[in-house]
Amino acid sequence: MSHLYYPRTLSGAPEYIFEGVSPESDLVLRPDFTRQPKSFWRKVLKFLLVGRVPLSGRLVEWITGYKGYSWLPTLHPDDRLLVDGVTNLHTLKAIAWLTPKGVRRYNYFNNCLHFYFPDKEVGRRTASMRKMGYGLMTFDPEEAARYGMTYTEQFFRYPEKTETAVKYDFFFCGVQKDRLERLTRLKAQLESMGFRCLFIVVPPDDMITYRQYLSHVMESRCIVDLMQEGQAGLTRRPVEALFFGKKLLTENVCVADYDIYRPENVFILGKDSFDTLRQFVESPFASDESLVATTQHYEVNHWLKYFK
Repeated sequence: MSHLYYPRTLSGAPEYIFEGVSPESDLVLRPDFTRQPKSFWRKVLKFLLVGRVPLSGRLVEWITGYKGYSWLPTLHPDDRLLVDGVTNLHTLKAIAWLTPKGVRRYNYFNNCLHFYFPDKEVGRRTASMRKMGYGLMTFDPEEAARYGMTYTEQFFRYPEKTETAVKYDFFFCGVQKDRLERLTRLKAQLESMGFRCLFIVVPPDDMITYRQYLSHVMESRCIVDLMQEGQAGLTRRPVEALFFGKKLLTENVCVADYDIYRPENVFILGKDSFDTLRQFVESPFASDESLVATTQHYEVNHWLKYFK
């Protein structure tokens, strides 16, 4: 039986989501060996050697400090390998050299490539990845169309819903990135209208746990979604709102083009009138058979089918 091997060390949201993978799935999680070395000298050796000349798996492991490269040659030709947003071309080349012929390799990006490379570089980089034999997958439909990648929906899992008392009208949690001013302004505007808000803006190394985050989701009527500049694909927040039956307030105008969009459930900043906001928040989440069926396309087991 062939397997889909995914070198990914799970924590936070991914750990929660992948707990929803079906027991019948052929997914096999492996420790992530694709990361950059930690020490200066390992980084230097990797830069000089790995992916530049063919090396044995054990030697690459010695250089990088991560176990996993010597395992690659043991894969069966019918197996598949999924790496998670690896942007280092030399790492990808070393993996390609060590992987047996016939093994299909995928590189999945849950972040926009122009956040990693200058715009003029993205086309060349993705072309190099494809030349190495990687299927490129992305959550962003605009980047998929622009760079010939395969679009895959953002994904989540069916949660165990519990009855939770509502404490907040609007909830946001995330690192500030380039949106602190927008978050501060929005929170002040909402509170001036009498809404109860919980906005948690945290340093990247001091996040609350994902289960704590979800407890706040369940305590709230509406999830707030402010994106990084230049992103068209859905963040995880819209699908969290979908699976938990919560309203969504977002500045992503592209959400109206998605099949999960219902005006009763999604308020688009800059498009919808604030005069209707109170009615929007206080009305129940609107669902029907069509939305229930659509939700299945955003479930983790459906996402895994892209790598069959």
